[in-house]
Amino acid sequence: MRALLAGLLLLAAPARPVTMDELFARLQKAQAGVSTLEAHFEQTKRSSLLAGEAVSQGVMYYQKPDLIRWEYLRPDPYTILIQGDNFSAYYPQLHKLKTARVARLRHRVFNFLVATEPLEKLKNHFQVELREGGKRPTWTLVLTPLTPLIRKSIASVTVQVDKTTALPAELSIEEADGDFTRIRFSTLTANKDLPADTFRLQVPPGTAQEPYTTGNR
Repeated sequence: MRALLAGLLLLAAPARPVTMDELFARLQKAQAGVSTLEAHFEQTKRSSLLAGEAVSQGVMYYQKPDLIRWEYLRPDPYTILIQGDNFSAYYPQLHKLKTARVARLRHRVFNFLVATEPLEKLKNHFQVELREGGKRPTWTLVLTPLTPLIRKSIASVTVQVDKTTALPAELSIEEADGDFTRIRFSTLTANKDLPADTFRLQVPPGTAQEPYTTGNR
């Protein structure tokens, strides 16, 4: 009877909160074997340029070490492709291809999200706070910029990590100017064989090419 009571008390006791180092160790261990990711996403964007919230849906593809494709399907189809430091955005309805260099810091945040960027490197640029996800089965990481240079563009980044899969559930970025972007992932699939042309843009002849400017198409 004493053993039974002791066992029940142990089950009833609140779990010890995970530490930052323990969490990142879990992320790295769980995701060490992940070479590709495919996920549906819903993006909600608020901006001074928009009358209200803009909601988009699509599919994200990721392949180690540095290939990312965001395929926006609704309401307006367009594609964003990141290959290392190279950024391309193709808008088929506008017949435009825009290119730029990736902001390395944003790329590092995404790499941290999929556990390929060491936490120590990220700590050089952000104060990282670990919170419980409340009622949601997630861990919440809040990244606050440490340097004035970063604070000019980013106010904060919040990452939700699924406790069961240790894969990203949500990413929110609050810009310094008040603009806000939230991306929620669903139906994440790891290590799926992706078609060879996933990370190639098929742009028809006659497509106009120009530099990419944030906030503009």
